[in-house]
Amino acid sequence: MKAVRYHEFGGPEVLRLEEVPDPEPGDGDVLVRLAASGVNPAEVSRRGGRMGQVVDFPAMLGIEGAGVVAQVGKDVTSVSVGDRVIVRQPPYSYAEFVAVPERSVYAVPDKLSLVEASTVTIIYTTAWSALRVRGGGEAGGTVLVQAAASGVGIAAIQLAKQVGMTVLGTASSAEKLEWAAGYGLDHGINYVEQDFAAEAKRLTDGRGVDVIVDGIGGDVLAKGITALARGGRLSVFGGAGGRETAFPVADLYRNGVSILGAGGGQTPREDFEMILGWFGEGKLRPTIDRTWPLAEAVEAHRYQESRQIKGKSALVISEDN
Repeated sequence: MKAVRYHEFGGPEVLRLEEVPDPEPGDGDVLVRLAASGVNPAEVSRRGGRMGQVVDFPAMLGIEGAGVVAQVGKDVTSVSVGDRVIVRQPPYSYAEFVAVPERSVYAVPDKLSLVEASTVTIIYTTAWSALRVRGGGEAGGTVLVQAAASGVGIAAIQLAKQVGMTVLGTASSAEKLEWAAGYGLDHGINYVEQDFAAEAKRLTDGRGVDVIVDGIGGDVLAKGITALARGGRLSVFGGAGGRETAFPVADLYRNGVSILGAGGGQTPREDFEMILGWFGEGKLRPTIDRTWPLAEAVEAHRYQESRQIKGKSALVISEDN
């Protein structure tokens, strides 16, 4: 099969489309012919050697995808050959085939194409973890979504509205905020022109927000603490703007606020199935900015790093859809 691999850490140019052996499904496994793979910031970081991981080269990339079941192993009962499935956190997804345990596949909602389905796993499970599993967001509450036009940001906005929350969000331009408003953002804050913490306080009549969904980290995380209401929770799922920060300890205990780590792996299977059900009912919408063929993974990574992206992008691997 064809797959994208890299033989060293570096820029997008280290990605190569190569022939590799087809995977062999074992007992309890499902072999999926991938139609598309989502592209994620974590893959860009891994390729660049910024994750602090030990890698055996040549290595493969991709942590989500969607396709058609090509073969099932012994004792597999939930899917059959020909079924359209989402693959959640496989060992790779920039490839034509992948073999995964049965527990890693989910039925694709009828309303989604396979390309759309390939982009929902990471951002929606991460956003749900930050918003609900760790953040405890609930109906009637308020949430501040940092980088509202990012993949996780736009997922968090939609999920928060589904839960019944008021949503504040930050972005670097009026264009991005207007786009996010189309997905449910109630109050946009241009952090280039405004103090986001002061605006969050103003928009909540001085109370502060109940939850912050933050994938930026750094000084933004530290400042965000001051935008929380008493007992508020700051859910951190990434550090795109800095992996270290400092803040007065008193900022935590003065208002009894919490800083919590969040990640997609903390979202239970039943919760993700519920989210997919919302897609099936048309209550959530995928957000694909651009797509590229698998052979142009280099360009997909360059675009991801350009910070122009709104929502998600995908690599299209086959004609299945």
